[in-house]
Amino acid sequence: MERNNNCQFLWANVEEVASLKTKTEAEIMVRKHEAEWVGRLRFVMGVWLKDENKYVGQIWIEPDKWDVPSFEIGWFVDGGYEGMGVAAESARRCLEFLFDNLKAHRVSAIMRDTSPRSWKLAERLGFRREGHLRECRVENGIRYGLVRYGMLNTEFPGTVAAAI
Repeated sequence: MERNNNCQFLWANVEEVASLKTKTEAEIMVRKHEAEWVGRLRFVMGVWLKDENKYVGQIWIEPDKWDVPSFEIGWFVDGGYEGMGVAAESARRCLEFLFDNLKAHRVSAIMRDTSPRSWKLAERLGFRREGHLRECRVENGIRYGLVRYGMLNTEFPGTVAAAI
């Protein structure tokens, strides 16, 4: 990330990125993501500001079951760029890709219950809350839960399935 004072925020949201210490470690991670992409195991995409060509976050898609097909989506935006619609636009475009190109039947999103921005975004995108695992994780002595959201192809506006 571009802002050095953002380390705490990164650790709480994207430990994988926050733990990078050198350019070599970053290159290794990028090559790992490239191999996952080619193997259709995980799709990790950077989120960039259009006008400034600045990296401000990432979105990842993980196939759950190719035979359904179902996927899990997750997003992260640098704390300094929250509330600007960046995550919403990026996630919406990824959902279009999932439903229109990969012919997903179902997409789920799982997030911390301590991240209201994230679960409110899921709701604005049209996801339905499907469950809440209360206090199921601990980090640094603090308990938090996970909230699960789901969306079917018939529920995403603009998809062929939703139009039928």
